[in-house]
Amino acid sequence: MTAIQDHAQPQTEPLTIGQKLARLHQELTPAEQANLKLILGLSAGRLVPAKDPDAGQGRTAVSEALEILCPYEVDDPRGIQYRGRPDFLTDELFGKLLAEAARVGESAVPFDEHYLGCGGPVADAIATSPELAELVASVVPKAEATGIASYLFYRDAGQGIIPHIDTDIFSLNVLMMLAHDIPEGTEQPSALYMHYPDGTEERLQLSPGEVVIFLAGTQAHSRTPICQDERVTILTFGFMPEGAPLENYRR
Repeated sequence: MTAIQDHAQPQTEPLTIGQKLARLHQELTPAEQANLKLILGLSAGRLVPAKDPDAGQGRTAVSEALEILCPYEVDDPRGIQYRGRPDFLTDELFGKLLAEAARVGESAVPFDEHYLGCGGPVADAIATSPELAELVASVVPKAEATGIASYLFYRDAGQGIIPHIDTDIFSLNVLMMLAHDIPEGTEQPSALYMHYPDGTEERLQLSPGEVVIFLAGTQAHSRTPICQDERVTILTFGFMPEGAPLENYRR
């Protein structure tokens, strides 16, 4: 046995596809990293909810790469990090948000499969408030508010959002249900879904005033289509990793 053989290092386990994608990300320029993240996000939207058994390997690889690249230090980047009604959301404040949403909704513009309206003074104040920052920090440390709030309106039958990963500006998403009008007799109202790497799903039927926080840049999610006469109004707040250049998180 040669000296080289005597001191040979034990063979390491081969890298998974997800690990290779994450390693590739480290070797790219910022622009190339953004393109790779976009490709991974688009792939997750198609692969994560796919029922075809052949999609399993791709779904696992994409999900693993996104989780490795997750910029937040949490025990598990999957699923919901928080669900409830925060203390700062008083009945008075909630009423102001409903009134503002009604005003914003009058000029909301079609965007993908919903209508989009920029946050007004009330929503914008919450977006940068210490109360919201404290809530987010309690479940996801080192996340910083982008200061961007958006109202989302689902009004037309069939509107919803297919499974997807959010852009970096909403890599952490605070989603607040404002209103959900459900026609009588509706058996399966529209709901928020989390889609997991193993092909399973989690349905979240949110009540008005309820807030969820999740890592939308890592966790594939969707909203099932609304039916005739069903209406959903949502307010979202974007967060980014602490210290990240804000210009990287602009639309």
